[in-house]
Amino acid sequence: MIASQERNAHLQFTVRLGKSLGVFHGTTLLRLLWAVTGLLAWIGCAPLADAQVLDRVVTPVDQRDVVTLGGHHPWWASAEADAGAVPDDLSLRNLTLVLARSPLQQQAFEQFLQSQQNPASPEYHHWLTSAELGVRFGLSPHDISGISDWLRSRGFHVDSVSDSRVEINFSGSASAVAGAFGRPLHYFMINGERRISMVAEPQIPAALAPVIKSVHGLHSAVIRPVYRAGRGTGHTGHVGVVAPGDPAPAFTTSGGEHFVAPADFAEIYDVPSSVTGANQTIAILGRSRVYNPDIQNFQSLAGLATNLPTVIVPPNGVDPGAAASSGSASDDQVEQTIDVTRSSSVAPGAAITLIVSADTTTTFGVDIALQYAVNTTPLPAYIVNISYSGCEVDNGQSGVDFYDNLYSTAAALGVSIFVSSGDGGAAGCDTFFTTPPTSQVLSPNAICSSSYDTCVGGTEFNDATGTWWSASNNSTNLESAINGHIPEGAWNEPTCGTNCFQVAASGGGVSAYIPTPGWQTGTGVPTARAGRYTPDVAFSSSEHDGYFMCLAAAGNSCVVTDGSFEFEYVFGTSAASPDMAGIAALLNQKIGAPQGPLNPTLYLLASVAPSVFHDVTVASSGVSSCALTTPSMCNNSTPSPTALTGGLSGYAVGTGYDEVTGLGSLDVGNLLNEWSSALPPPTSLTAMPH
Repeated sequence: MIASQERNAHLQFTVRLGKSLGVFHGTTLLRLLWAVTGLLAWIGCAPLADAQVLDRVVTPVDQRDVVTLGGHHPWWASAEADAGAVPDDLSLRNLTLVLARSPLQQQAFEQFLQSQQNPASPEYHHWLTSAELGVRFGLSPHDISGISDWLRSRGFHVDSVSDSRVEINFSGSASAVAGAFGRPLHYFMINGERRISMVAEPQIPAALAPVIKSVHGLHSAVIRPVYRAGRGTGHTGHVGVVAPGDPAPAFTTSGGEHFVAPADFAEIYDVPSSVTGANQTIAILGRSRVYNPDIQNFQSLAGLATNLPTVIVPPNGVDPGAAASSGSASDDQVEQTIDVTRSSSVAPGAAITLIVSADTTTTFGVDIALQYAVNTTPLPAYIVNISYSGCEVDNGQSGVDFYDNLYSTAAALGVSIFVSSGDGGAAGCDTFFTTPPTSQVLSPNAICSSSYDTCVGGTEFNDATGTWWSASNNSTNLESAINGHIPEGAWNEPTCGTNCFQVAASGGGVSAYIPTPGWQTGTGVPTARAGRYTPDVAFSSSEHDGYFMCLAAAGNSCVVTDGSFEFEYVFGTSAASPDMAGIAALLNQKIGAPQGPLNPTLYLLASVAPSVFHDVTVASSGVSSCALTTPSMCNNSTPSPTALTGGLSGYAVGTGYDEVTGLGSLDVGNLLNEWSSALPPPTSLTAMPH
């Protein structure tokens, strides 16, 4: 890591020097930075070479000689909540051993990932296949065989070994789990919800300790969709004019609320019509299919061509069944409908692949979909979206390790991953859109904590002054936004009516498990470097300006009858993340190739091309006196159960980066222009031997 630290320090020094001399600006400075860092990488190329793959399972596996594997026993699996042992024959599917590279291998792998993002490096955008990744940075065949033999000897079925050689999927009974890992599985009752966990930290044979990082699936995942929805009424020909006696708000209400159609999003965030995401594919990961007429009706009213998703249920997954068309829709169906409509409206030319699985006994269905998205050859997509959240405190080190391992694999393959930051504000463990609990803790979204995803938070339009909306909507595409970008604050809506307080704000904070990545620098990034800070960017997520959608199962089909139609409106960071996935499709089309993780370049652009971002500050939020003890549009603090104050103090928005809105929202047109012009082609230096 020394070479990495020296390179990062030199980069920061060059930025300061260039700015102080006043001789560089914008893309000129960025070109210099890439050249300097590329030269340093070349000079110090030895640490970037692949570490030799050595056998590390070198002693007999003895079940009597064990070590404890930490980070797997969640706080909620307490004696007080214990509801008894699970049946011995309870089947557990989709368990995963996350394997550990040697320290030298891991160092070489991380430096390779850095060089893939440096245009001055000969490894720039040299995306690998999973098999190539396994040969260069995976465990040896001998070690894979030894681990697999141990699993079989303990009564498990080895379902698959990833081509990257850093995961083994297996299945078996609860009694096999207890025998192999030395701890029984019990039920635990938490606020009326039954969960499963071991009663203590698992144990593994000491001979395997060097090659096993964690075990995924030994306790229930605590994960939720991140959205809220409501109902509205629109009128063809004069959509947005409130008619007397309407049962719900129209697109533009007398109370100042607006509902964001795709054309509005394009107007506000400067999405050019010249790029559409053509020839790109976005993978939406979830636990439900969508009802196709909802997508068709949405696209028809929004003036978009029909673009229906392709559905994949992974071979080792569980088919969630057909989507509902009436009665009621599951939270997951609503979530996946949001993801498909938002991503396909930002990038209408992109293909949408919906990868879905229901949960198994202890494995979250989206985790099964994620493994398929990353481990399948050829890749189903180079852009992946996940609109779910579960806090680090509830899911622990093993949960964070699982996502970080898969995301880093995806990074090496050239995949860009986008995740919603969560809707609980700084209190990521709280149940979104409900009364706050009496005790709250700071905790970010565990699915967002990795250094290899782009975490997307929420903003709220500060449109109380100025002219930002027309009095009615365009009859062709429902557009009512005018005059471009609307000033934004943090999304924070702590009240849901008179004497009603709720948790509803942009998730964000600092990871307890993932260190601060080297690229996360710049104005506003905490100097403490206490961990990975989230989110990275943000988009509108508030109920005040919810997104237009169709959902027949809720009675909001968007079918026009007598000149009117009922529509669904949705809000939360689950809408912001697929927005960013759509933008990534535009970027990949513009550049003509996958870009892999976007964050290294986003943070550099924030320093040298600030026009790419709409910085969210106290001034832009419109809050006259910002106090962290009072939740408002200048922070992601939460209220108490009975008052606006007395809850959990979160983080404030500010100049540059903040743990509420990240670097801010994007001017998409400027992003596309700066990205393509600022990054020089790779140097002509010969690639390092492997």
